[in-house]
Amino acid sequence: MALPRAHPPREASPRIGLPLALACYAAVALLAGAGLVAWLDPAFAADGAALAAWGNVATNAIPSLVLALLLLALTRRSLLSLGLALLPLYLLYYANAIKLDLLDTPVMPADFVLLGHLGDGGALLLHYLPAAALGAALAAAVAIAALLRWERPWQRLCGWRRALVGLGVLALGASLLGGATPWSHVYAAAQEADWREWSPAKSAEHSGLPATLLRYAWRTAFVLPEPDRALAQRFMQAHSGATASSAQAAASERPDIVVVQSESFFDPARLRGLEASQVLPEFRRVAAVSRHGDLWVPTYGGGTIRTEFEVLTGIAMRYFPDVQYPYFRLTATAVPSLASVLAERGYATIAVHPHERDFWNRAAALAHLGFAEFDGQETFGNAARVGWYIGDDALVDHVLQRLDAATSPAFVFAISMENHGPYAGFPNADAKDIAAQPVPPGASAAAAERLRGYLYHLSHADRALGRLADALRQRPRRTLLLFYGDHLPSLPRIYEGDGFDDGEGGPSQPVPWLLFDTAHPLDAPASETTASFYLPALLLAAAGIDDGGYFTALESARRLDRPGSSWTPRDDEALGAIMQLRQRGEAP
Repeated sequence: MALPRAHPPREASPRIGLPLALACYAAVALLAGAGLVAWLDPAFAADGAALAAWGNVATNAIPSLVLALLLLALTRRSLLSLGLALLPLYLLYYANAIKLDLLDTPVMPADFVLLGHLGDGGALLLHYLPAAALGAALAAAVAIAALLRWERPWQRLCGWRRALVGLGVLALGASLLGGATPWSHVYAAAQEADWREWSPAKSAEHSGLPATLLRYAWRTAFVLPEPDRALAQRFMQAHSGATASSAQAAASERPDIVVVQSESFFDPARLRGLEASQVLPEFRRVAAVSRHGDLWVPTYGGGTIRTEFEVLTGIAMRYFPDVQYPYFRLTATAVPSLASVLAERGYATIAVHPHERDFWNRAAALAHLGFAEFDGQETFGNAARVGWYIGDDALVDHVLQRLDAATSPAFVFAISMENHGPYAGFPNADAKDIAAQPVPPGASAAAAERLRGYLYHLSHADRALGRLADALRQRPRRTLLLFYGDHLPSLPRIYEGDGFDDGEGGPSQPVPWLLFDTAHPLDAPASETTASFYLPALLLAAAGIDDGGYFTALESARRLDRPGSSWTPRDDEALGAIMQLRQRGEAP
């Protein structure tokens, strides 16, 4: 039987004048956006009905209102436009809930920069979405298609009127995004009591997420801090007599250097309910003959490239407070680094990462940091995946192959990927091994599942470290192996539950590091606490390499400092000045 023929939708003709119709539509859109904000935002969900909060709620709904008006001008369909405008707002809060659950921090403006540099088309982020999200996305697509086909367009919103409304709304949106008057005054007045200039997380908690994103976007027009050249010169003069330690080797030996940045590697024995005998046997074995200790890093639960930038450059993120992700802001031009110093001394400089080359903007950043080669996942062939990603054993194999193929001293910087989250529901895993991982007795079922998944991958990273150290020891060339964790894993529910032995929270915990010298194993070395930005200076000194400048002076400063939780570096202002100057590639 033939189906009835679909007729084009008839045009809607508002019974009132267009200006009044637009005003009514704007009011409805604002109320709908405010209702969604009051329901979803943690800042208002508990007391969203309180009259005192509604002015603040409304400011959080204004971006959705502007988008709804712009879409109305484009489509002339009111329900479709409203739905399309509220969908991004809902998705923003959905993403925010996931980030809060994993990292205890809200979505921030810098996170949107990352979206253009995922490299894998967003596959990594999709791993964090529950299966139900796909069904919801499909239902939304069907609803949008139905509205687009069957909703009647506004008849009077056409021709020059449509163009005028569209241009007006575009101007309105541009002024909102730019923080022009009166928007800056409107938002300041609505959130005066709750705004926390120094803390985006606190501001989002009290003022609402969209408003916080807008206000921080207004204030983060990026300008590099202007260094104090006199202070920088003072720092260099204060450490002018320093020389790199050559007690273990002369610089002419030029050992191979391997640095392994191990994803989310930390010592679970710091958790209440877990003992050192249960975890990291290989790390403890290698550390027993190596320099080792606690490492303080500039990030927690994520943000790998913050630690990575510090280790490669010897520049601390604390002196660039407006920069969340350094590979998008601080490496647009060449920056002196560990790689560039070693390249000047005849080293082959090779970065290895079994993931997408463009993730975190690494391909461009590492080139500006002086690496001649970058082996991404395309060079790993059919390497086995463990969980979602290429395993640490494959990374070790690749590092050893590059060392064996080198015709000159080699510097290999390896960035692991296997232990990246999420830590539940991943494929390519041994279920029995996961179930056998130890967990604190008080952990909830969901938290225990994530911790077991993490410990499963951590045991692989630990085993790979031991295998790499043993293989390097068998090579005829002396090799230095620097190994460290980039940050704690994102397991906030575990940290909030049983917590840590020292009673501190997750952000106040260090990660482990070690420096293994194949030619000079140590006998019962004492633990050394340091910071990630000091590691390149420490490493060059151990190799007997004196750069005659920044890194030698930084090693001198390291020996006088005592890093710890929330510590202030010794001679903080002078150190900041020289690092800001160094980032610009300038000499004091």
